[in-house]
Amino acid sequence: MIRFDTINKIYLYSGPTSMKFGIYKIQQLVAFNFSPAEIINSIFVFCSKSKKIIKIYYENEYGFWLLQNRLNDGTFKWPEVGELVNVDKRQLDWLLKGLDVIERKPKPQLDVKYY
Repeated sequence: MIRFDTINKIYLYSGPTSMKFGIYKIQQLVAFNFSPAEIINSIFVFCSKSKKIIKIYYENEYGFWLLQNRLNDGTFKWPEVGELVNVDKRQLDWLLKGLDVIERKPKPQLDVKYY
């Protein structure tokens, strides 16, 4: 069982992930980027290209889990590609409900003067 009181960190993987990936392929993606000490009791969240499906990988000293969540309506508010985002438990809960929890930097506005 996932014990949320023992979670160290929650990471959102910003690149699109094939939802055909099973638990061992997801485990390889995580192991390639993190040390075993960082993986234990951390949550890694992956999103499909369509942003309608999320997979969550969790590993503790007893084994590992792969969970999937699909929105019936709308899409997940996901970070831009290339960003590694840490969120807290409350933000993860909001994200799984389809709410926007990623702080987005405003795009610079051009000051255009017409003569």
